[in-house]
Amino acid sequence: MERAKVVGSVNILDLRKATEESIRAYESFGSVNLAVYSAETAPLLRQLNIGSLNAAIEVPADTKVELVMGPLSIGPEHFANATHPIGFLVMGPFTVAPDVRAEDLERGLAAAMVMGPVSVPDPLAGILQAKLALVMGPVTSYPVFEKTHVGPFAVDVAYLEALEPGTELSVVGQLTFREPIPVGLIRKKLAKVHATGMTVCFAQNEQEVRSSLAGASMKVRVIPDGYRVIEKEIDLTRELLASITDRKLYFTKSVKIDRVIDPSLFLEKIEGLRCAGLITCPVELQAALANVCDLLDAETLFYEGDLWEIEGTSELHPARFDHLEGKLTLVVSGSLSVHPEVTPDLLKSRLAAVHLYGIIECSPEQQAAIESRMDSFYGCFRRYGEDEEGRSDGADIGHANYLAL
Repeated sequence: MERAKVVGSVNILDLRKATEESIRAYESFGSVNLAVYSAETAPLLRQLNIGSLNAAIEVPADTKVELVMGPLSIGPEHFANATHPIGFLVMGPFTVAPDVRAEDLERGLAAAMVMGPVSVPDPLAGILQAKLALVMGPVTSYPVFEKTHVGPFAVDVAYLEALEPGTELSVVGQLTFREPIPVGLIRKKLAKVHATGMTVCFAQNEQEVRSSLAGASMKVRVIPDGYRVIEKEIDLTRELLASITDRKLYFTKSVKIDRVIDPSLFLEKIEGLRCAGLITCPVELQAALANVCDLLDAETLFYEGDLWEIEGTSELHPARFDHLEGKLTLVVSGSLSVHPEVTPDLLKSRLAAVHLYGIIECSPEQQAAIESRMDSFYGCFRRYGEDEEGRSDGADIGHANYLAL
């Protein structure tokens, strides 16, 4: 007889169709972030041996629930062909689009469970509030104006000049004034502005921008005058740095600085650097960066040796270290499998630091070595043979993102 499984951690444990027989297959759960159960299976939840349970919610067993790993914006198309109300379990930001009708939301949404922030049009806030079975994040309502944009939105002089005077602008996300605006143009064209996220503008426009902001949308980040705005992610190589003519740069997204850049060249070309995203910088340039950037006001990741960023799926093989001079800094936002032949001693001797935002599949001994080099830990470890839902060929499960009993 197969012994009962021991589960380390589960993000979402779905018990809506569980039975006495199915729960007997599990001896214990170390931690569960969210347990979803029905009225019929509520007694089974109490029978489970769970070390720590963050939250539990009741959802009818016959309700169709769509699991979304990441952001979700629902519009009229989500309800157009639905014959029954739909539930959403969202691991990320949840937005109700401005063109969703009240009757569609009332009729078509069974429930929403959101582990992240929620944005909803003002007229629909009451309806959605009644449908929110669980929310782990702020709930923000936004006005629906003549000009309403969902997602980050950038404004320049040409856009403003094309507007009718007295326009009202609503942005669900960050609003960026990407260039210095002539004095008086914002006041003339924008009667009212609402942004659920940050509003970014140049110093010369700060007063006009603040006077146009409505409601609680008063989070403003000011770009010092004289800075050039870069609105894309940048790999700052030595060749790119040498070609730069603007010495003051403001990055709205992330910037990664190449380790081969000499500190003297960096200071020669850069007089000021601001970044709304992440600055990834070699440790050799930390002092130089501190001269041109306020590190207390910036999100930074300093790396030693080679930088290896894993965004998809990859494997760390022993041969990787054969062609490596010095140390390696690992940044894992995807899935990395550590080859069984990579020894814990090799990991400890060659890894400078590990930043884990995704999944690393390895043995317990390899995990211990990796944890000794851990600088950022927001992801999880998984044992060989487990799939993405935590199922394994053996009797134990290290981590399961979603597990239905």
